[in-house]
Amino acid sequence: MAEPFVVTVVPTYQEAEYIERCLRSLMVQTWSAEQHLIHVVDGGSDDGTREIVEALSKESDKSDGPKILLLDNPGRYVAEARNLSLSHLPEEATHVLEMIGHVWVPSNHIEERMLDLDDLEHKPNVDAKKIAGIGTLVRESDQPLGMVGRWIEAVLQNPLASGRGQFAQFSGREKTTIPPFSLYHRAALEAVGGWNTDFITTQDSELNMRLSNEGWTLWRSNASYCRMAKRTSLHGWLRFGHRYGFWRTKHLLKTPERASLLEFLPWIGLLCTLALCYLDVGMMGYSAWVFPPMAYLLVLTLHGFLEALSRGQPTLLLGVPIMLVMLHISFSFGLLDGLLRKGRAPRDRTG
Repeated sequence: MAEPFVVTVVPTYQEAEYIERCLRSLMVQTWSAEQHLIHVVDGGSDDGTREIVEALSKESDKSDGPKILLLDNPGRYVAEARNLSLSHLPEEATHVLEMIGHVWVPSNHIEERMLDLDDLEHKPNVDAKKIAGIGTLVRESDQPLGMVGRWIEAVLQNPLASGRGQFAQFSGREKTTIPPFSLYHRAALEAVGGWNTDFITTQDSELNMRLSNEGWTLWRSNASYCRMAKRTSLHGWLRFGHRYGFWRTKHLLKTPERASLLEFLPWIGLLCTLALCYLDVGMMGYSAWVFPPMAYLLVLTLHGFLEALSRGQPTLLLGVPIMLVMLHISFSFGLLDGLLRKGRAPRDRTG
């Protein structure tokens, strides 16, 4: 059996602010540097990202750290970057670890995840040959954050936002359809042809769906974790919601069986409100159309209260409802835009 060899893939575009922390966290891994290669796949950065990568590559070589290879990505986006890395894997590579340029990990990250995967593969009720990969836990950023940044961190883990997906908080090890920052078996990726470059976001969901359809299993585990720099402005938050809504529609048009009612609740609520307003139905002495928005605001307020209480941050009482409303509106219009607009969302970026 081949000795495990991990290739970490780091797509980048304009990541000068975070790429050094990302790479330094990979350079000091307890996993053997001789069994680790880092592919930084850059989409044409001109903010100093490439220069930082080149300097760290030389530093890692001098300190007997893992080899850091800088690859050019003419396609610019994440799916193209990962496929480019896949085509440049050395013969001895057995595993591929997903990263991005604004994520960093603890020094034992790869070792713990490889041990965890090995343990899973030796469970008697698990078909080791059909394990595609295993995701990890995404913890909150450990960087100093302003008020809006703290609001976004709280909302990302909320079940009314994306708290059931990439940013879900969980314990133990379990099967999933959304394994964040997966450690994949090379054989699984090559079996399905890698990532679909038609998708700018949701490319991982689309890949994992194809893996599942081919009989591969996907897992997630809290054996280790990563931290991720996220958006910290209201404008960035709106763009985030629209972009993910847009590409979610593109994904669902191809795979409608992956649809979730939760994604369409804002549109359903709006249509119900308009219908009740048009019908002019009364209820308990009030026009019935006021009840859907009142129920919505009540639920948002409750979530704001619970987040403020659990985190000890009073501003979340107001901040969580505000950010959820912004996300629901931008995501919902993104869904509609994805249905009406061909091609890519405006101002798409890598990451």
